[in-house]
Amino acid sequence: MVTLRRKPDSGFTLIELVVIIVVLGILAAIAVPKLFSVSEEAEKASVANMVSSLESALSVYTAKQFVNGQSIAVHNPFDDLSNIPTNYKGTNDPVTTVNTPNGSWSWRPTGNWIMYNPKTTITGGWTNGEPFIIYQVQTVVDNGETVGLRLTTTPAYTYTW
Repeated sequence: MVTLRRKPDSGFTLIELVVIIVVLGILAAIAVPKLFSVSEEAEKASVANMVSSLESALSVYTAKQFVNGQSIAVHNPFDDLSNIPTNYKGTNDPVTTVNTPNGSWSWRPTGNWIMYNPKTTITGGWTNGEPFIIYQVQTVVDNGETVGLRLTTTPAYTYTW
């Protein structure tokens, strides 16, 4: 009976290495698209949550102003958040990809815009070399009196993921 023995210090054969590379390639081809899809979905949810938080902050601001008998003025809703997100880059005018890198928010006082530079690709939005998601703080008027603030986007700046 013949037994095959391998030297303890010998490495893998070329065939074994090719098989391992092929298996890793197949796993990568399956896993990578799913990973990007999960990342995009997480970013969509994050943007939606931030917009909701900013809308809530504007509502709280409006209620406080009303209770205190003060006027309601358009302003930066990030100032009303109790916890400012780490990806908020402050007031920037103009907003560029340098002062608002991918995955971050800025406030642009000219136009009262809240702007987000997405990590993933979008179609549409406001373009300044790169598409931005953009919402405007607008007044809500009833009988000629400002009664609230809201976030909205115009048809020219609509976007899709």
